[in-house]
Amino acid sequence: MIVFIYNSFNDPLFQNLVYQYILTQTEKHSIVFHLITFEQPEYHIPASKKEEIKSLLKKKGIIWYPLSFHTGRLLLLKKLYDLINAIFLVLSIRLRHQTKAIFAFANVAAAYSIIFAKLFRMKLIIYSYEPHSEFMAELGIWSRRSLKFKILNWLEHQAGMHADYIMTGTKFMVDRLLKVGSNAKVFRAPTAVDPDDFYFRPEGRKRIRNQLKINDRKVVLYIGKFGDLYYRHEIIDVFKGINQAIPEAFFIVVTKYDHKEIRLWFEERGISTDNYYLTSDLTNEEVKEYISAADIGISGVPPTPSQKFRSPTKVAEYLLCGLPYITARGVSEDDLVAEKDGVGVVLDEFNMFYLEQNLVRIRKLLDVPNDQRRNEIRKEGLEYRSRERIDSYLGLICNEYSYG
Repeated sequence: MIVFIYNSFNDPLFQNLVYQYILTQTEKHSIVFHLITFEQPEYHIPASKKEEIKSLLKKKGIIWYPLSFHTGRLLLLKKLYDLINAIFLVLSIRLRHQTKAIFAFANVAAAYSIIFAKLFRMKLIIYSYEPHSEFMAELGIWSRRSLKFKILNWLEHQAGMHADYIMTGTKFMVDRLLKVGSNAKVFRAPTAVDPDDFYFRPEGRKRIRNQLKINDRKVVLYIGKFGDLYYRHEIIDVFKGINQAIPEAFFIVVTKYDHKEIRLWFEERGISTDNYYLTSDLTNEEVKEYISAADIGISGVPPTPSQKFRSPTKVAEYLLCGLPYITARGVSEDDLVAEKDGVGVVLDEFNMFYLEQNLVRIRKLLDVPNDQRRNEIRKEGLEYRSRERIDSYLGLICNEYSYG
């Protein structure tokens, strides 16, 4: 089976999701995965290291084909170049190894993969089917009249209609696909992470809080991107409201976004450097320690109409580490779970008006960070974002393609 990922090998989205899933399937089935990734500069791997990784993966039943990712000016031409490279590579793998199926992660990869599936007569399996083109248009990044929007939107529709299997994050997308008459077998499969990897680390909490001299302060954590498909300064606006109402609060931001600009936002909102910590490059283990060190996390996805089809990975990571979260209404099913199960706070939008309406709920969650409460939150996370559910769906699918 070909696994087609329009992400880099070291991208956490791949490492914490798809990579873990296919490792599980190689152990359970007589199946070889031919993994195609697109390597970006921010996740650069030296050539010598790539060969080492390839050797290790091969022993696990995974053959890796890293391609280069292209973006920037003349975007459509660069995407066409990526497509042509991928077509020749997929054709080569198809002919040499008689692969029967292609497994695509997320909609950009699905848009490419529907072309491969039709050209080379392979079954198409999509995991994390979300309408990326609609996200880009609603957030004002792309015009609906632009050629790139029209192409991706059409290919996404074709993938949704003609894939053989689709795993999507919310009941809302399941209903939409069934309503439009998709030919796929559709499964509701909210994004999940490995419960053996994401859990509360008491020693990590102690180490980080001692290192940052936080002591017993209430820690609000944001891990992720700013801008594009995420809020920008609005995240710091939330910090400002919490800072005014809860002076003992401390804020941690983990991001690769321009730290100079983020510090300016903090300064403009009157939050002193004594009240926040900003960092970027963390190991996978350190990420879990920072989550453990926090008392509440933030999911920074704006609530545009199509965000109800999205399934943010960060919420799964927070929940499995026993951390409650703040989210916007209308994002995934995260708002429904937060309110129904009491594991989070829902803001209609990230601004002072809606924050002030919810400060009592936020303070209540901040005041009960104990082991029993963390275990309750983790239990809800395991039920909502169950990795077992995804492994079982993939197991059923892989049974059909155990030899290709």
